[in-house]
Amino acid sequence: MIFRIKKYFRAKKKNHFQDELIEKLNKEHQKLFELVEQMDEVIEKDDIKKIKKFLNVFKQELELHLLYEDTNLYEHLYLRYSFYPEVKDAIKQKHEEIKNIGLAVGEFINNHKDLQSVSAFKKDFEVIKQVLVKRVEFEEEILYDIYATNHKIDKILLKLKKA
Repeated sequence: MIFRIKKYFRAKKKNHFQDELIEKLNKEHQKLFELVEQMDEVIEKDDIKKIKKFLNVFKQELELHLLYEDTNLYEHLYLRYSFYPEVKDAIKQKHEEIKNIGLAVGEFINNHKDLQSVSAFKKDFEVIKQVLVKRVEFEEEILYDIYATNHKIDKILLKLKKA
């Protein structure tokens, strides 16, 4: 029930700039990484019951985070750069990448919901962690800077294309 309430409020679009948005997103990244650490600990103990529990919590938290990014960060960036097609297309490409990452994580979770083999789960989980770390680095170092700072268009394009 609480998950559905959170999901409802996160789906509300806010097209204006939000001073606290980056701070909130960074805190959510930390929460996701704390869940990953906890999952690593229970994986080492081969505790299937706890792995399943943390996997469900991780899925919900990631879903909420991605929804919040979609409706706040990306929507604002699309509006802000609506008159700069190159920038908007580059942002859209990065947005599609995170959607695909979300789909891949969802597929990973569905593939391991019965959790037959901890070793297979662990191998796939390592790949998921690497992808998430790389994506969070991009968001925190590049995308959030673009959101929070008024750079020239050529600098924004350079930043987005380097990543």
